[in-house]
Amino acid sequence: MLLVHLPLAGDTGLAATESEAALLQDAIWAHAGPEHALEHLRVRPLEHGMNVALFLRAKDMTSARDQAFGLLRQVLGSGAAHGYHLAPAREGRPM
Repeated sequence: MLLVHLPLAGDTGLAATESEAALLQDAIWAHAGPEHALEHLRVRPLEHGMNVALFLRAKDMTSARDQAFGLLRQVLGSGAAHGYHLAPAREGRPM
């Protein structure tokens, strides 16, 4: 099982809430299919968005990142995370 962190930035620049994080977590589970091999996830609100931590079954980090990005793009495309977009990774923080 491999861990991939994906930061989301809010369009408003405001802090995310615990309820927004919980709703996003539910949306990710709802969109996850066998191809994503999602084992566990945690969404935490941050000052200017959310941090999504996905634990995935994958053969290597490249595959894990591809699976994570694919799943999150699907969720974002559905409108379930309206007001948020993928943020660039912070330097020194692995994705």
